[in-house]
Amino acid sequence: MLECYKDGQPIFYRIAMNAINNSRLSHAYIFDSNGNPSVMNIVYDFVKEIICFDINDKDSINNICKRIDDGNYIDVKMIKPDGLWIKKNQLLDLQAEFNNKAIEGKRKVYIIKSAEKMNVQTANSILKFLEEPVDDIIAILVVDNFNLLLPTIVSRCQVIKLNKMVYSLDTVDNLSNILDSYEFFDSSVIDKNNFINIVIEIIKSIEFFGIDTIIYVKKLIHNNFKDRDYYIISMDLMILFYYDVIRYISKLSLIFFSDYCDFINTVAEKNDIIKLCQKIDCLDDAKNDIRYNLNINLLVDKLIIDMCGDNL
Repeated sequence: MLECYKDGQPIFYRIAMNAINNSRLSHAYIFDSNGNPSVMNIVYDFVKEIICFDINDKDSINNICKRIDDGNYIDVKMIKPDGLWIKKNQLLDLQAEFNNKAIEGKRKVYIIKSAEKMNVQTANSILKFLEEPVDDIIAILVVDNFNLLLPTIVSRCQVIKLNKMVYSLDTVDNLSNILDSYEFFDSSVIDKNNFINIVIEIIKSIEFFGIDTIIYVKKLIHNNFKDRDYYIISMDLMILFYYDVIRYISKLSLIFFSDYCDFINTVAEKNDIIKLCQKIDCLDDAKNDIRYNLNINLLVDKLIIDMCGDNL
């Protein structure tokens, strides 16, 4: 089940397999996504391996794995921010579950997604479990910004830092596949092609109209992106677009936006590689800020101003 991570996530693979094969699972893990959008897929594959390791019947394993995917396996619980933050009552409900043994299998697993979005009071609520772990109950904290966790929590967990996702000609067939790699992207909310077209429209507005496009871009984003996760995905695609422009200037084949060759040529004519790298840096900084900055409008303003540079 974890064999597919042997090359792409060797640290995770080694830690996970050593712990499972030697029956030395930690009572708590921190998964630092390191910007990898597939972090939840990796976490759930780890959970499946934990739950199913000593089950030999393939049909039983398939059934359990499907129920975990569907959220119907009673011994696997997951909580995530209710709005912008994880609320204390969510942790209190989870604490009550810590006192119960596994019902269907030998182990219980609790996943706290975006665990860095706990305030100090809420984070302290989970410390008792981490300080006095219960046998066969495992907690997994998933974070995008490891540095925001309390040191007292970090010191009581085994930390697994994932490698960033690396795209290559062998792994990327089209932009649709990239969007599929984000476990929170919901194509029933916004069509994938429409999402890509919106990203292209944002880039065109910034490249051709500069700071004058701030109001238009903010309206475009507000009308189409339902939450911060979609802002982050759009910035990821913009980074990949500018990466392709750099490849074009360097006379290398396009990887991600080969269907937009004419537009890439136009952008390449008005940017050198240094300026393109600066734009990528602006987007990368904005991605890190957007998870914690409450004022999206100001953040978008700053991003556009920073990316326009000489166009001001």
